[in-house]
Amino acid sequence: MRADKRHRSLIVLTCWAIWYARNELVHDGTACSINKASTFILAFLHELETVEALSVPGKVSKDVKWYPPVNETIKIHFDASFNPSSKSSASGIIARDSHGLVMAACSHPHSEVADAFIAEAIAYERAVSFAADLGFRSVQFEGDSLSVIKKLTSATTDRSIISPIINDIRIQRNLFERITFSFVGQAGNAAAYELAKLGSQFSEPMYWIEEVPTVVDRIVQRDRSP
Repeated sequence: MRADKRHRSLIVLTCWAIWYARNELVHDGTACSINKASTFILAFLHELETVEALSVPGKVSKDVKWYPPVNETIKIHFDASFNPSSKSSASGIIARDSHGLVMAACSHPHSEVADAFIAEAIAYERAVSFAADLGFRSVQFEGDSLSVIKKLTSATTDRSIISPIINDIRIQRNLFERITFSFVGQAGNAAAYELAKLGSQFSEPMYWIEEVPTVVDRIVQRDRSP
């Protein structure tokens, strides 16, 4: 029964990928390789299945509110917004301490981004670089892209379209004394999501130290409340 459901999902995703590739070719003159299309389909299918597993009764759901890190660890959340028409994205990143106080935050626009999957990977890479630049040594990264996080926590060599990004993140891990990567649902990633949306309005990177825009601060204060 499960195999039949997976087969149906695979058919739907394949049709969607073909339609998307056709539009790119007609409107942008960009041809999509078979490898790129298959990578997108399998990654999206994997993410759908993981989300489904997390929502099964009896499973631990991580779609909960933000919770603070322990001791001296800094928790960094990241997210991405993606505009398919302009092939652009924006990364939203926020770092908070064990009291829920904002240490730093940034939004970063990116151009020539092929799809939302790559946008999420770029946001993750930007978050790791951001933490390293700020000199954080014990960091807990959380985001709501299961596919990217799975690749980072896997011991196998990544061969997907985002492999250069994954490899760069793995190299940067050596800059930290302690570093963890974990998945969090959208409810726990709201501040980063809002920063990513704001980032799409700017043409250059924006940085905040110990503060964030008002709309994001409302989420931060809500997260800190019991």
